[in-house]
Amino acid sequence: MASQVSPGVVIRERDLSTGVLVGVSGLRAGFASSFRSGPVGKITNIGSERELINTFGAPAEANAADWLVAAEYLRYGGSLAVVRAATGVLNATLDGSAVLVGSKEDYDAGAGSSEKFVARTAGTDGNNLHVVIVDKGPDFTIVKTGHGLSVGGTYTDDAAVGHEVVEVVDANTVRIIQGTAAPTPAAGDTSTAFSNSMWNATTIGSTGLTYKEIGPRPGSSAFATERYISMDEVHVAVIDTSTNTVVERMTYLSKISDAKSPEGASIYWKNYVNEYSNYVYASALTSAEFTTLGEDPGAAVASYGATSGAPIKIARILKTAGGGLSGGTDDYAYTTGEISAAYTLFQDTEETSLDFVIMGGSMGSEADTLVKAGAVAAVANTRKDCIAFISPWNGNQIASSGNVALTPAQQLDNTIDFFSSIGSSSYVVKDSGIKYTYDRFNDKYCYIGTNGDIAGLCVSTSIIGDDWISPAGTSRGGLQNVVKLAFNPNKAARDDLYTAAINPVVAFPGSGPILFGDKTALASPSAFDRINVRRLFLNIEKRARVLAEGVLFEQNDAITRASFNAALSGYLSEVQARRGVTDYLVVCDETNNTPEVIDRNEFVAEIFVKPTRSINYVTVTVTATKTGVNFTEVVGR
Repeated sequence: MASQVSPGVVIRERDLSTGVLVGVSGLRAGFASSFRSGPVGKITNIGSERELINTFGAPAEANAADWLVAAEYLRYGGSLAVVRAATGVLNATLDGSAVLVGSKEDYDAGAGSSEKFVARTAGTDGNNLHVVIVDKGPDFTIVKTGHGLSVGGTYTDDAAVGHEVVEVVDANTVRIIQGTAAPTPAAGDTSTAFSNSMWNATTIGSTGLTYKEIGPRPGSSAFATERYISMDEVHVAVIDTSTNTVVERMTYLSKISDAKSPEGASIYWKNYVNEYSNYVYASALTSAEFTTLGEDPGAAVASYGATSGAPIKIARILKTAGGGLSGGTDDYAYTTGEISAAYTLFQDTEETSLDFVIMGGSMGSEADTLVKAGAVAAVANTRKDCIAFISPWNGNQIASSGNVALTPAQQLDNTIDFFSSIGSSSYVVKDSGIKYTYDRFNDKYCYIGTNGDIAGLCVSTSIIGDDWISPAGTSRGGLQNVVKLAFNPNKAARDDLYTAAINPVVAFPGSGPILFGDKTALASPSAFDRINVRRLFLNIEKRARVLAEGVLFEQNDAITRASFNAALSGYLSEVQARRGVTDYLVVCDETNNTPEVIDRNEFVAEIFVKPTRSINYVTVTVTATKTGVNFTEVVGR
């Protein structure tokens, strides 16, 4: 009986080495933590430490234990799918009424849309941002003693021509738009053209920057000129007030809401900012709000069509958007609920492809760390196409005060006890490692779990070899950036750890720390209790899925079955040549695609493989014999 309702592919796995274990497949690691910046509650792909810093910020002391684990994994050549956990972080806004806008999708759905400007990511970094809107500016500065005028008012000159006031400089000075003619100042007034030199010299608020550092004076876009509109162009810039530097420029945009570039893309400034800015979102402000900010798009805030083609002039004053953004908050501490919710985002196999899931650092207590470890394991156990890597709680091996190591006996017992509640699974790998490493970002040493390193060793093994090669041992199992291990288990301790399906991380004299085991967390003896075999099957299942998706909606006949069999057998032959399996068999013919199966619109293929096993135990016997003894007498051949 078919178990599927809609069309799709089901991969089934059978373990004939002992019993039956069902699973499904996929080099990217899933990782969740709190961060300084970046989107909240959204999976983001990261390919390097530099990209991790650019997207989520460098680590603070509060999140270094997690952050460094992720960075260590990246060192081995892998990539990350990262989720920033939803803690108590908030985005800075122009008026300081902080909100949480987790991602662009959240903003598009309405989060923070009532705010004039919102920092792109949550955190205190947004409090340093200052948004600047720059258009062509006024045409003239008029000095009129005690003018009593306000923005939007009218200055009338001797020729009885009204000129709109776009900036009140002080009680005696205003700036105006030229209108239909240059002003003829009234008696006692003086007039000065707002020249390019003034543009170059006028400073932006208290930043010390001048408008020329944003760009040349805007003018009229091609879109506006073709419609007999002038002075629609605007520059938008973001200034980091902590350094008074322009961190982002978006130039030659338009105040006309339906303005397009010659290529047909929107150049309406708010649309452009919300689509392309790395720092802020901009809401649809009213004309009055724009005036407050010093830039009023006037009639052209509506679409061009609303203007009926009337020639209009919409140049307004140059000014900054208020003071700056404020109200952004940091929160590096996450609860078990928050981190579990973050890892839950990885459970959808169609949303993100994963090969690994890494736990990161410890939480404040053993109980909380176990909940976190369980959430990480749940991802792999639910997906069944990746492997979760888990390290002990720091307190299992290091005293809470003074970072002093416990006795080896305590470390062993605590580590085994910690993992005892992690269920049996071939999709989980447990290690004993907590390493002491240097945090160059905070200039201090700290202890972190080695789960990122162990997942990284799987990556580096695949790069230099294949997925089905064991990542352990002196050839491939060397860990990076280790000053010392909190717990360096001796032979007896390693025996106890291995019995509990915990892979020892060991520093032998004369060598650096290495992974000295390749077990999964599967409790019963099986082919799947080894990392290399689990990864072999994930690799095979991934390829089988790709090939199977190719036959969906094809004719279920001998030609399709033969083609599928040939493609899969060709792949398995390559795996065999590369020492992944010792033998294999693919059955996809009329024996398992019977008329009854075909009538149910099903397609059945069975793959039998004999996986190559890794060597875990070596016995070498050296025998001394008498001089005159023939070796055939000793060995029997």
